[in-house]
Amino acid sequence: MQQDQNIKGFTILELLVVITIVAIVSAVGYPNFMKWREDREIRAAMESAATMLSSINNLSQRGNFPFVQLKITPNGTTNTTITSKGMNVKTLSTRLNSGSVIDCSLTNSGYWDNHLVDKTTKDVSTHINAEGSVCFSQDGTHYKTLGKLNSNVNVTVEGRITNQYLIICSTSNASGSGKCPTNQADGLKQPAYLVEWTRFGNISKFKWSGSGWNRQ
Repeated sequence: MQQDQNIKGFTILELLVVITIVAIVSAVGYPNFMKWREDREIRAAMESAATMLSSINNLSQRGNFPFVQLKITPNGTTNTTITSKGMNVKTLSTRLNSGSVIDCSLTNSGYWDNHLVDKTTKDVSTHINAEGSVCFSQDGTHYKTLGKLNSNVNVTVEGRITNQYLIICSTSNASGSGKCPTNQADGLKQPAYLVEWTRFGNISKFKWSGSGWNRQ
């Protein structure tokens, strides 16, 4: 049987042209992809923190754990661990009746009854470079911040001042100081997100635009 002589393949020149085009498109698109991926990672860390804050406040309002804590543990410029803990009704009542101070303790054991959630997020940093915690209670009576979260500098959000927040940024933005800058003058860059709370557990989320915080 005679082979069809009209069947043709690609020439070396055509293959080189295609490879060159693919390389150019990849080179142009790669930086945008990496920027998108970085933003996604930072946003996911912010969402985790906001979700954990909402969860522990729900537990507090329902009475499951009337006193709860969110603890932030920065690990240099490599990752950040966020932990939530709870104190049950019996323990809280015993301590109140004995006159003990209800503190937002950073201790890992012997104070809190339950270790609720522990999440470590790689390649993200926060605006603090050492442990900090925030604690909530049913009626806001025992609201308290401790450690580095107790020394939050004021930031402007939607034209008002707040010091009840957590900023999450890329590790590259935190390099050197080990913590995210808190404003444009200090070098805060995109992508960066902020979680704000009140003593009664209301949670708000914001994204850094390059010059200010926009609500999410």
